[in-house]
Amino acid sequence: MAGTDFFDGLLTLEEDFYAEGLALGRSDGELAGRTEGRVFGLEKGFDKFLELGKLQGRCSVWNARSDSSLDTSIQISNPRAQKNIEALALLLTNPPFKNDEDSVEEVEETLKRGRAKVKMLERMLGEKSEDAGEKKKEDGEQSIEDLGKGRTIADL
Repeated sequence: MAGTDFFDGLLTLEEDFYAEGLALGRSDGELAGRTEGRVFGLEKGFDKFLELGKLQGRCSVWNARSDSSLDTSIQISNPRAQKNIEALALLLTNPPFKNDEDSVEEVEETLKRGRAKVKMLERMLGEKSEDAGEKKKEDGEQSIEDLGKGRTIADL
């Protein structure tokens, strides 16, 4: 019997299916990995800039309260506090919107320094810290953070 046997293909059948499955799994994994990575990146970027926005909002309120034409009960007249409010406002201007290592590190550093300034100003002004999403509303309304809890960018 010269030539190949009819059953020779059965001997390598398992290896053939394994190789085919491996190739398909790799291509599907690369596609899913990119998609999942993008969604994860969008979520993390959103969280970082949401926190920057909260810091900016508090700074804007404090800055408005530094106005000398306001009622003295809400006015911030402490020159040291006013100086720190100005420093915080300067720190929070123009965060980078690039997706490279230096920009990500700069945003992290801005958040770290901004949080520290806000804590110092809270103590200086005698205000309590209000952690995002931790304070429960008594009237049944939900904050923007509460509405988004448990949902991802992909859900939208």
